[in-house]
Amino acid sequence: MSRTLTQLLDVRPGVTALVGAGGKTTAMLTLAEELARAGRRVIVTTTTHIFPPDTGQYGPVFSPEDTAGIATALDRTGLAVAAGPLDERGKLTGVSDAQVEGLLELAKYVLVEADGSRRLPCKTPGDREPALPVKTELVVGVLGLKSLNHPLEAVCFRAGLAARRLGVEPENPVTPELLARLAAEPWGLTKATEGRRFVILLNQSDVCDPAQLCRVVQAVKETSGAPVVSAALQKREWKEE
Repeated sequence: MSRTLTQLLDVRPGVTALVGAGGKTTAMLTLAEELARAGRRVIVTTTTHIFPPDTGQYGPVFSPEDTAGIATALDRTGLAVAAGPLDERGKLTGVSDAQVEGLLELAKYVLVEADGSRRLPCKTPGDREPALPVKTELVVGVLGLKSLNHPLEAVCFRAGLAARRLGVEPENPVTPELLARLAAEPWGLTKATEGRRFVILLNQSDVCDPAQLCRVVQAVKETSGAPVVSAALQKREWKEE
């Protein structure tokens, strides 16, 4: 029997935060669906800005203060979405640490999108990123393999900063080794994960050459001791590396 994404990432009760680029929202909603189907109570939220999930599939978005509405949704489907009001771009705004703690009183599992990437497949965090809730126990660092072979400046959020940290030019193509460093260096997706569990999720494996995927995984493991999972989330395929 194939293992679920929840099992591969070792998602446990508490706060799980997703950072990075190239599939955070899809990964978060996939985990929420799996947990709800397994009879768990799970709340999806953000500390940054995300587009509202499909209300037909995930239900309405509740204010984190609407504990009665959230509780009713959890009783009905096991899953609720909670966030701040929409901004001028039509994105949901983030919740505070105190609000995350309140959500934990309603559901054992709280999944938080805690990073922005402007829909690009890779990134490096800025000074104030990621926006991890204090209660975060597991951090899932997501990177999109679609970035491979493309110029860094075309596929990376904060490309100028990434180029300086990597010691390359912004027009340099993204190699497996550079992508691995974005994931595993202390200034990369591992930032602020001290004392927390951390796992790297390499998404979009279906558009990646298998040999390149092997090079990324090997380079990540050489730089970081974190577990690595590869996935094609849109196809609902994943495996432990």
